[in-house]
Amino acid sequence: MKATALLSILLIILFFSACNSTPSKDTATPKNDMPEPLKDDKSDFSLKRMPSGSLMDEIYDDLAKKDPQLQRLEEQLTHFNGGIADSLKAFNNYAAKSDGYYFSANESLTAIKDTVLRAQLSALIADSKLKYMDKISRFASLKAHIDSNQIKIGDYHAVLKIVATLPVIEKYQDKNMPDITSTANLANEAQHLRVKTMQLARKYQKK
Repeated sequence: MKATALLSILLIILFFSACNSTPSKDTATPKNDMPEPLKDDKSDFSLKRMPSGSLMDEIYDDLAKKDPQLQRLEEQLTHFNGGIADSLKAFNNYAAKSDGYYFSANESLTAIKDTVLRAQLSALIADSKLKYMDKISRFASLKAHIDSNQIKIGDYHAVLKIVATLPVIEKYQDKNMPDITSTANLANEAQHLRVKTMQLARKYQKK
């Protein structure tokens, strides 16, 4: 990864770490301060909920509702992604017809038996296509730029979701660690039952 990309990720991490840092407390996170997806009534998170989105996405969406910057970014991303097809529709139709023509024109050359004449027509078609490619060079350059930026937008949107939600889940972990007593008691009970079951199994095995 390039140094500039690493620097960008670091800046995002530092930004969200600062935004999410709060003085440590011994008490659990108050209900009204806890993200909706992490509240007790949402504790039944399971694979059944996965089709509607991951827990990370749910936490990020909850953050975006409360953070004007994130909310604005999501609105802009929705507008951008929703407008791509419509904005490129005219050019894509234009290019599809032109490309379709050159494909069919080259296919039709097989019907010409005279090799010299066929070569002349092939050169004529190739020359025309070169002129066409020159005509659309600006469009092609802009489209390639859009495609490249789309990939980067997707990458950094994923980075943003992770670095924005990591402090949230870590804060939840720190403030909501369950009491270990019941788990320790269960472990002791399991150990006792294992020993007792093994003893009885060996006893009856000897009969």
